[in-house]
Amino acid sequence: MTYNKKRAKLPPGTWIERELFQSNAFLALRGFAPQLLILFLAKRQRSNNTDRKGAKQYQWSNLDSITMTYKELVQKHGITVTRATRAIDELLAKGFLEVRHQGGCYQQDKSVYALITKWTFWRPGTVINKRT
Repeated sequence: MTYNKKRAKLPPGTWIERELFQSNAFLALRGFAPQLLILFLAKRQRSNNTDRKGAKQYQWSNLDSITMTYKELVQKHGITVTRATRAIDELLAKGFLEVRHQGGCYQQDKSVYALITKWTFWRPGTVINKRT
């Protein structure tokens, strides 16, 4: 991989905070849940802003409006609906996700999720969020 020496530009990717992947909640994720969390993190949109001094500041602009459909998981990633459901339930329970809008089954109504940071409060045996 080569980079331009004048202005080093990183290749496209997903930023995962060290605090997140070293947390007890992340380390306790099982099955497809860690991979699904990374897929959710990859859907974040970063906006580049500059402060008054001209320094770059990066902010995530869509943390509370991320969609992930079962059809997408099945067709793109080959995950069964039951595995995806278990993974979403685990991400909800450990405080990584929150359901902002529950989608309908046959109405082309997508579920909308929010990435939240309640995973910092998770302890074994606790459930932070449940599907309603």
